Amino acid sequence: MSESGDVTTRLVAALRLRRPKVQWTIASALIVFMLVCVAATITRASVWPLLPLGSFVLAAVAAWRARVASDDRHVVGWTSAAAGGIAFGFWLLGMINRLW
Repeated sequence: MSESGDVTTRLVAALRLRRPKVQWTIASALIVFMLVCVAATITRASVWPLLPLGSFVLAAVAAWRARVASDDRHVVGWTSAAAGGIAFGFWLLGMINRLW
């Protein structure tokens, strides 16, 4: 096995990414984040807080793809994409809060 494959296998095992609870937790958190965006739109009377919804939707798609991935390398890749989408969505929320 290659060295990168061994690292991927250990990372997946350490984070337990193959467990359904991890995927359900990510999906639940994304739903809460999307609801926060909608609530912020209502309370601020502005559509700017809807901007991060795209990032959160893409993160949800990546989380779904991680759940149905065929091997550990794809699980790590899709989970990393989901984490990046969540981080970018939070960054957008922070920028919107700061600027508007």
